[in-house]
Amino acid sequence: MPLPAPVFVVGDTHGHRDRLARLLRDAGLIDRADRWCGVDARLWLLGDLADRGPDGIGAIRLAMALERESGGAARCLLGNHEVLLVGVALHDDTRVWPDGMSFRRVWLANGGLPADLASLEPDELEWLRRLPPVALEGDTLLVHADTDLYLELGTTRGKLEAAVREVLRDGAPSRLGALLDVTSDRGAFRDPDRVERVLSALGGNRVVHGHTPIALVTEREPSEVTRPLVYADGRAINVDHCLFGGGGGFVLEL
Repeated sequence: MPLPAPVFVVGDTHGHRDRLARLLRDAGLIDRADRWCGVDARLWLLGDLADRGPDGIGAIRLAMALERESGGAARCLLGNHEVLLVGVALHDDTRVWPDGMSFRRVWLANGGLPADLASLEPDELEWLRRLPPVALEGDTLLVHADTDLYLELGTTRGKLEAAVREVLRDGAPSRLGALLDVTSDRGAFRDPDRVERVLSALGGNRVVHGHTPIALVTEREPSEVTRPLVYADGRAINVDHCLFGGGGGFVLEL
């Protein structure tokens, strides 16, 4: 299915706001003042804007500004680190898991930066709570994580989106914890049958995801990763360029 306008996808930013801006400038999507200039293009950031890197709150604010300036043409998916940030903002150190772990402890163990949380404004928290879990652009399904556990939340795209929206609206710690478990899972798409299961349920002929660094999968240095990883008989495309580990990053045009 041909796309009516160019669609660009960027993997996990992880607090590297300025590197993200550079990638978008090089792709012709923002100008030197970091304002949207993508004309009729569409942009999807695949989640994990914050944590691990120096300026997660800056990355969130850039994504919000681009969404506003583009009239919704630039969007962001919900990643596990967005769920983590919502959880720690709402519940801090409240015990959530049976082993006594709290959102704060899990967040800090996974690169959470107190400065990001301290700077998070109420409208920014609400924006995070409205992020969609998946999107469909033509025949390409966009997700954050390479997991089929999304289907435990909803067996169609509409049901999945509604279920995630309700969890984020409700904000109960146990429900957010379960959502974090889903969005943190990885590795399912190495099995082409599991890729097909997700595509059959949620739509599309191929799936593009972030979450799992290409450098980790291919056992290469992040600086050596300059393009997406296509696998599972061409049905899955990984775009996690591992910016936090030293990757230069790239933008994928669908």
